[in-house]
Amino acid sequence: YSALLEWMRAFGQLMKVGVEGTGAYGAGLARLLRAEDVEVVEIDRPDRKKRRLQGKSDPIDAIAAAKSAAAGERTGVPKQRDGRIEALRNLRLARRSAVDQRATIQRQIKSLIVTAPDEVREQLRHLPATKLISTCAALRPDPADAASPATATQLALRSLARRHQQLSTEITDLDDLLDPLVAAINPRLIATHGVG
Repeated sequence: YSALLEWMRAFGQLMKVGVEGTGAYGAGLARLLRAEDVEVVEIDRPDRKKRRLQGKSDPIDAIAAAKSAAAGERTGVPKQRDGRIEALRNLRLARRSAVDQRATIQRQIKSLIVTAPDEVREQLRHLPATKLISTCAALRPDPADAASPATATQLALRSLARRHQQLSTEITDLDDLLDPLVAAINPRLIATHGVG
């Protein structure tokens, strides 16, 4: 980014830079430019109709971005990607991932129980989800007997249940970080009935 900035300044006074994707791939560049007191504008993606006529070309896209920035057309306010909102976004991403993985694990556990040998299936199939996870996590199959389908199923169930528990702990830890952050950003939101 520093080399790019130096290159841009070699052409004369740098007034403003148009960056596409300041909230994603352009975030680092936008941060550096702001730190160097260079005005940054968010450039919309190139017009698809024009792109079809001209074809995909990075040089053409760069020229179009520069013209848009200079003219103030198809531009927006760049995302800052800093402060508490950015912190919240990052923590939410981690939490969402943990929740999705935990749900997948729970489906895998139930799927294993459906196809498990009778003695394993009968022991587990009627348990509610919370009890099922704790029961599976506490299983103590003999690893020396892993070639047996019943033992292998129990080993797999125990592994998945323990991973489920670890993800639950991770989600709780992230919630403990998120709750005060959301309250600090927008206390009225948390105070609203039905919002959690």
